[in-house]
Amino acid sequence: MDNGKMAGAVIGIFGTLAMFAISIVLFLLGHFYIVNGLIVGFLPFLMMISAGYSEAVCWGVYGLIILVSVVLQLNFKVARIVFGIISCGVVSLFIWDKYKEVALKTQIMYIGIGVVITGFLNFAGYSKEISG
Repeated sequence: MDNGKMAGAVIGIFGTLAMFAISIVLFLLGHFYIVNGLIVGFLPFLMMISAGYSEAVCWGVYGLIILVSVVLQLNFKVARIVFGIISCGVVSLFIWDKYKEVALKTQIMYIGIGVVITGFLNFAGYSKEISG
């Protein structure tokens, strides 16, 4: 196989993988209730890992939390709002933990940006569902 065919094959494979990743991201942005479940389930997952539970139990609980949160959000509008608020809180907690060493004003700015982005995506998904 010559170099041109090999380069074409490599570009084709990486292009396919990139388009697959982009399609997953766009799907999750369109169905933000799934992202809420992922975000909300991540905090108990980390707490259980820190407490010393086995990874299998932690992953099982994480999957169960995602499943229950998605079902609740699809069936109850109040659950969508509550999970949106909780996901904004979890995002702010993760941002605060990541940037503990920077100045307080910078921390507040980063937390505000993260909460605004998460809140906007929640609101956009909820608005799309109401209008559509």
